[in-house]
Amino acid sequence: MSESQTLVVKLGTSVLTGGSRRLNRAHIVELVRQCAQLHAMGHRIVIVTSGAIAAGREHLGYRNCPPPSPPSSCWRRWDKAV
Repeated sequence: MSESQTLVVKLGTSVLTGGSRRLNRAHIVELVRQCAQLHAMGHRIVIVTSGAIAAGREHLGYRNCPPPSPPSSCWRRWDKAV
């Protein structure tokens, strides 16, 4: 076996959706299969994603992203939650 490496795999929205507005589950399964194969070869895999918005949008049933909130309103909501 070759020397073990830590591999960082970034999966952005376009990778997770295949350019559509929905998650491409078949593509995600293939990515997981490839990561599992690398892990079985002794590599450490770190998956980083910026695709959380796309995943959450589909899960919540949004067709389009809701408009972004101004930063100050985000802080107010966070402050009330804490």
